[in-house]
Amino acid sequence: MKRKSDFVMKKMGGVCLLVPLGAQVKECNAIITLNDTAACIWELLSVERSLDELTASIAAQFDVTTDSARTDLLSFIDELKLSGLLE
Repeated sequence: MKRKSDFVMKKMGGVCLLVPLGAQVKECNAIITLNDTAACIWELLSVERSLDELTASIAAQFDVTTDSARTDLLSFIDELKLSGLLE
C-alpha cells in the first residue's frame, strides 16, 4: 500500500496536518490531523509497503508488541482508505 501523492503533511504549531494539493483542495472538506504514530505511518507510506513492513516499523519505533502495532495500524489504514488517501 502507498499514500496518494496529492496530500502533504505539514507541521503547524506542533500539530501535523494533511494538506490537500491540486484538485483535492476542492474536494477535501475537513482538516486532517495526525498524532505522532499516524504521522510516522504517513511518512512510511511514501513508498509501497506491505502490512508486515509497516507493522515491524511501528512496533520497533514505538516499542509496542507486533500485535498491538498491527491492530492500531489496521484501524488507521481503514480510516485512510475511507478518506480516499491511499492508492
